[in-house]
Amino acid sequence: MKRTIIVTILALCFAGTMQAQHYLGVRGSVGVGYGRFEPASYYTMKWVPGVWAAGIQWKYYGKVRYVGAIGAEVEFLQRAYQQQAGLESEDYVRRVYNTVNVPLIWHIHMNLAHNRMRVFLNAGIWASYNISARQWTQVDGVQTSEPYHMLLVRDNPLNYGLLGGLGINVIFGKWELVVEGRYYFSYGDILRNSAVYAGNPTRSPLDNIMLSLGCFYRLGDKPHEPELPAWYVRRQAQRQAERMQKKALKGGAPQTDETTNETIDHGIDKTE
Repeated sequence: MKRTIIVTILALCFAGTMQAQHYLGVRGSVGVGYGRFEPASYYTMKWVPGVWAAGIQWKYYGKVRYVGAIGAEVEFLQRAYQQQAGLESEDYVRRVYNTVNVPLIWHIHMNLAHNRMRVFLNAGIWASYNISARQWTQVDGVQTSEPYHMLLVRDNPLNYGLLGGLGINVIFGKWELVVEGRYYFSYGDILRNSAVYAGNPTRSPLDNIMLSLGCFYRLGDKPHEPELPAWYVRRQAQRQAERMQKKALKGGAPQTDETTNETIDHGIDKTE
């Protein structure tokens, strides 16, 4: 019986075991931007549609199922806000920032359809640097547009925050097609605190909601087929051993204890 359990565990451990995989890819996104300025009672904000992003990405799938992958990206990302002159006013100031953004991601996934599809959840952190900006102003129905010149005393060039995403991968050989919805939540302020620069808000984080389409190319020769978790292997081995023991008891065949080499009596009457 002990020998049977050991063989079963080894078989489950080596079934489907493959080397971990590296993937390289590209991604493009469109979405909306928003500014969470404070005090909220003073700043009337609206979502800004049409912001976009594009970048390259890398991810590494580990060997253990359900643990997922880790990834990193370098992308061009637009961040934006629009401040209305008042609740009933059509006048506004809209500002769009062009940034270089670097997200670090934990990619949690579940394989489906015989490893031809993955449903995933992304969670991570990001940091960005503002490289340029443009401002649109509308007053009395007349709109003007001009470059916005950032100043270190007034504007924060560096920002950071958290991200979360939900999506699906469809696998075609060495290629993966990816569709993802992602939310960038900012902790950093785009403008310095009003205590530092008069006229600025006390808080000015910028958020993004993006819908992206991308593709990955697998660098390894074999598809990613993760190992079963250790707890699952142990449970399957235990169940297999119990099934074999029940089958032996049902058939009435005597079993031998491998440690003492003695026949185990299961209550079968051998006298005639």
